[in-house]
Amino acid sequence: MSGARALALLVAVAAMAGCGGREPAAVPQGFTRLDGPTYTFAHPAGWQGLKTETVLGAQGPKGTGGLEPQAGVSSGQAPASLELVMDGFLADQMTRRGNWEVLRDEPIEVEGAEEARITDARYDQVTGDVTTPVRMVDVHAITEDGMLYDFFVRAPVADFDRARLDEVLDTFRLK
Repeated sequence: MSGARALALLVAVAAMAGCGGREPAAVPQGFTRLDGPTYTFAHPAGWQGLKTETVLGAQGPKGTGGLEPQAGVSSGQAPASLELVMDGFLADQMTRRGNWEVLRDEPIEVEGAEEARITDARYDQVTGDVTTPVRMVDVHAITEDGMLYDFFVRAPVADFDRARLDEVLDTFRLK
Protein backbone atom coordinates (compact mmCIF):
# COMPACT_ATOMS: atom_id res chain seq x y z
CA MET A 1 0.00 0.00 0.00
CA SER A 2 1.38 3.39 -0.93
CA GLY A 3 2.20 5.94 1.78
CA ALA A 4 -0.57 8.26 0.54
CA ARG A 5 -3.19 5.47 0.61
CA ALA A 6 -2.06 4.36 4.08
CA LEU A 7 -2.30 7.93 5.35
CA ALA A 8 -5.77 8.37 3.81
CA LEU A 9 -6.91 5.09 5.40
CA LEU A 10 -5.51 6.16 8.78
CA VAL A 11 -7.32 9.53 8.56
CA ALA A 12 -10.60 7.81 7.64
CA VAL A 13 -10.32 5.33 10.52
CA ALA A 14 -9.50 8.15 12.97
CA ALA A 15 -12.51 10.14 11.77
CA MET A 16 -14.83 7.15 12.18
CA ALA A 17 -13.42 6.48 15.64
CA GLY A 18 -14.03 10.02 16.78
CA CYS A 19 -10.31 10.75 17.13
CA GLY A 20 -10.01 8.50 20.14
CA GLY A 21 -13.16 9.68 21.93
CA ARG A 22 -16.26 7.60 22.46
CA GLU A 23 -18.98 8.06 19.90
CA PRO A 24 -22.33 9.25 21.23
CA ALA A 25 -25.23 6.93 20.54
CA ALA A 26 -27.34 7.57 17.50
CA VAL A 27 -30.12 10.02 18.32
CA PRO A 28 -33.51 8.38 17.73
CA GLN A 29 -35.98 10.14 15.45
CA GLY A 30 -37.75 12.92 17.36
CA PHE A 31 -35.04 13.11 20.05
CA THR A 32 -32.53 15.78 21.05
CA ARG A 33 -29.07 15.01 22.42
CA LEU A 34 -28.03 16.46 25.77
CA ASP A 35 -24.28 16.74 26.27
CA GLY A 36 -22.97 16.90 29.81
CA PRO A 37 -19.31 17.53 30.56
CA THR A 38 -18.37 13.81 30.50
CA TYR A 39 -21.55 12.05 29.32
CA THR A 40 -24.29 12.27 26.76
CA PHE A 41 -27.82 11.00 26.31
CA ALA A 42 -30.83 11.82 24.17
CA HIS A 43 -34.43 12.57 25.13
CA PRO A 44 -37.62 13.35 23.25
CA ALA A 45 -37.47 16.74 21.53
CA GLY A 46 -39.61 19.35 23.20
CA TRP A 47 -38.78 18.24 26.72
CA GLN A 48 -37.72 21.10 29.01
CA GLY A 49 -34.30 21.28 30.61
CA LEU A 50 -33.99 20.04 34.17
CA LYS A 51 -31.14 21.36 36.27
CA THR A 52 -30.67 21.17 40.02
CA GLU A 53 -27.59 21.38 42.21
CA THR A 54 -26.87 17.73 41.47
CA VAL A 55 -28.80 16.76 38.30
CA LEU A 56 -28.63 17.77 34.65
CA GLY A 57 -31.43 16.40 32.50
CA ALA A 58 -34.81 16.99 30.93
CA GLN A 59 -38.46 16.37 31.63
CA GLY A 60 -41.52 15.98 29.49
CA PRO A 61 -45.03 17.31 29.89
CA LYS A 62 -47.14 16.33 32.89
CA GLY A 63 -48.81 12.97 32.53
CA THR A 64 -50.62 10.53 34.78
CA GLY A 65 -51.04 11.86 38.30
CA GLY A 66 -49.62 15.21 37.20
CA LEU A 67 -46.09 13.74 37.08
CA GLU A 68 -43.55 14.44 34.34
CA PRO A 69 -41.37 11.78 32.71
CA GLN A 70 -37.75 12.62 33.53
CA ALA A 71 -34.22 11.67 32.53
CA GLY A 72 -31.07 12.98 34.14
CA VAL A 73 -27.56 12.40 35.37
CA SER A 74 -25.81 13.22 38.59
CA SER A 75 -22.07 12.72 38.84
CA GLY A 76 -19.14 13.24 41.15
CA GLN A 77 -16.25 11.46 42.76
CA ALA A 78 -17.28 8.03 44.01
CA PRO A 79 -17.28 8.04 47.81
CA ALA A 80 -16.80 4.26 47.92
CA SER A 81 -16.87 1.11 45.80
CA LEU A 82 -19.86 0.51 43.55
CA GLU A 83 -21.03 -2.22 45.92
CA LEU A 84 -21.16 0.23 48.85
CA VAL A 85 -22.70 2.97 46.68
CA MET A 86 -25.44 0.54 45.68
CA ASP A 87 -26.04 -0.47 49.30
CA GLY A 88 -26.51 3.21 50.17
CA PHE A 89 -28.73 3.86 47.13
CA LEU A 90 -30.99 0.90 47.89
CA ALA A 91 -31.26 1.84 51.58
CA ASP A 92 -32.04 5.47 50.71
CA GLN A 93 -34.77 4.52 48.26
CA MET A 94 -36.36 2.06 50.68
CA THR A 95 -36.32 4.72 53.41
CA ARG A 96 -37.72 7.54 51.26
CA ARG A 97 -40.20 5.40 49.36
CA GLY A 98 -41.66 2.85 51.78
CA ASN A 99 -43.31 0.95 48.94
CA TRP A 100 -40.22 0.89 46.67
CA GLU A 101 -39.88 -2.51 44.98
CA VAL A 102 -36.82 -3.61 42.98
CA LEU A 103 -37.82 -5.42 39.79
CA ARG A 104 -34.27 -5.93 38.48
CA ASP A 105 -30.80 -5.19 39.86
CA GLU A 106 -27.84 -6.55 37.92
CA PRO A 107 -24.44 -5.69 36.45
CA ILE A 108 -24.41 -4.17 32.97
CA GLU A 109 -21.79 -2.99 30.50
CA VAL A 110 -21.39 0.76 30.08
CA GLU A 111 -18.65 1.81 27.69
CA GLY A 112 -16.06 3.83 29.59
CA ALA A 113 -17.10 2.47 32.98
CA GLU A 114 -15.02 0.11 35.05
CA GLU A 115 -18.16 -1.25 36.65
CA ALA A 116 -21.89 -0.55 36.32
CA ARG A 117 -25.28 -1.75 37.60
CA ILE A 118 -28.84 -1.21 36.46
CA THR A 119 -31.70 -1.04 38.94
CA ASP A 120 -35.27 -1.14 37.66
CA ALA A 121 -37.83 -0.37 40.37
CA ARG A 122 -41.36 0.82 41.00
CA TYR A 123 -43.00 2.78 43.78
CA ASP A 124 -46.22 4.64 44.45
CA GLN A 125 -45.97 8.43 44.43
CA VAL A 126 -48.61 9.96 46.68
CA THR A 127 -49.56 13.55 45.82
CA GLY A 128 -52.48 14.79 47.90
CA ASP A 129 -55.31 12.31 47.29
CA VAL A 130 -53.71 10.82 44.19
CA THR A 131 -51.50 7.71 44.24
CA THR A 132 -49.53 7.14 41.03
CA PRO A 133 -47.43 4.02 40.34
CA VAL A 134 -43.99 5.16 39.07
CA ARG A 135 -41.25 3.21 37.31
CA MET A 136 -37.67 4.35 37.89
CA VAL A 137 -34.56 2.91 36.22
CA ASP A 138 -31.08 3.92 37.44
CA VAL A 139 -27.73 3.11 35.86
CA HIS A 140 -24.88 3.58 38.33
CA ALA A 141 -21.42 3.54 36.75
CA ILE A 142 -17.92 4.09 38.14
CA THR A 143 -15.03 4.93 35.84
CA GLU A 144 -11.40 3.94 36.26
CA ASP A 145 -10.61 7.45 37.57
CA GLY A 146 -13.25 7.16 40.31
CA MET A 147 -16.10 9.18 38.79
CA LEU A 148 -19.56 7.98 39.78
CA TYR A 149 -22.55 8.50 37.49
CA ASP A 150 -26.22 7.93 38.29
CA PHE A 151 -28.21 8.10 35.06
CA PHE A 152 -31.93 7.76 35.70
CA VAL A 153 -35.22 7.73 33.87
CA ARG A 154 -38.59 7.76 35.60
CA ALA A 155 -42.23 8.21 34.75
CA PRO A 156 -45.64 7.02 35.83
CA VAL A 157 -45.94 3.34 34.89
CA ALA A 158 -48.84 4.25 32.57
CA ASP A 159 -46.63 6.75 30.69
CA PHE A 160 -43.23 4.97 30.66
CA ASP A 161 -43.49 3.43 27.18
CA ARG A 162 -45.25 6.44 25.65
CA ALA A 163 -42.40 8.66 26.96
CA ARG A 164 -39.95 6.34 25.11
CA LEU A 165 -37.79 5.98 28.21
CA ASP A 166 -36.33 2.62 27.12
CA GLU A 167 -34.96 4.45 24.08
CA VAL A 168 -33.59 7.22 26.33
CA LEU A 169 -31.78 4.55 28.38
CA ASP A 170 -30.16 3.15 25.24
CA THR A 171 -28.56 6.52 24.41
CA PHE A 172 -26.56 7.05 27.63
CA ARG A 173 -22.81 7.17 27.00
CA LEU A 174 -19.75 8.28 28.93
CA LYS A 175 -17.39 10.45 26.89
